Amino acid sequence: MDLKQYLTWALGIGFTCSSLVMAQPAQAGRLFTRGANGSAGAYATQGQYGKRAGARALGYNAGAGIRGGQWAGPNGGTAQSAGAFGYKRGIGAARGSAWQAQAPNGANGSGYSKNVYNAQTGQGTRSSSEQIQTAAGQNYGYNGTTNYTKGQGGTTTIDTQNKGDYTVDWQKGQKPVVTQAQP
Repeated sequence: MDLKQYLTWALGIGFTCSSLVMAQPAQAGRLFTRGANGSAGAYATQGQYGKRAGARALGYNAGAGIRGGQWAGPNGGTAQSAGAFGYKRGIGAARGSAWQAQAPNGANGSGYSKNVYNAQTGQGTRSSSEQIQTAAGQNYGYNGTTNYTKGQGGTTTIDTQNKGDYTVDWQKGQKPVVTQAQP
């Protein structure tokens, strides 16, 4: 069985388990296996306030996984999150996650992060964002991007809604240099 077939099989178990477990309240299930070439597994839970599920297949040369969940609190708040990752030796890796939530008082927020690394060039990019709105309507948050090269360093740009914009230059063996953008 090659990695693609293995991953398809492992993810199929994850969705099957989540379908079985989600049908009954306050249930949990998981299935994991490990062998000489790696491991695979899946889990799913459901309770009074929410549910979550995920699956992964990990090997020495390649792997991937997914997860997700949603919750609702007793006073009306809600939240959702999801994530995924994958890697292949000598090629690179990627991962991403996202969330969003709403509080019972009307405050809400969302965010994400993602990272992509190319092992052939040694270069990568990471980006993330968080945005929050209070119940009073005030907005807070940032957007950030980092470009880096393995073993050398990189540059990070951070744009905030209320606290200014910054660039951070960080090189191997040197102190990071922080520069605030002029308004």
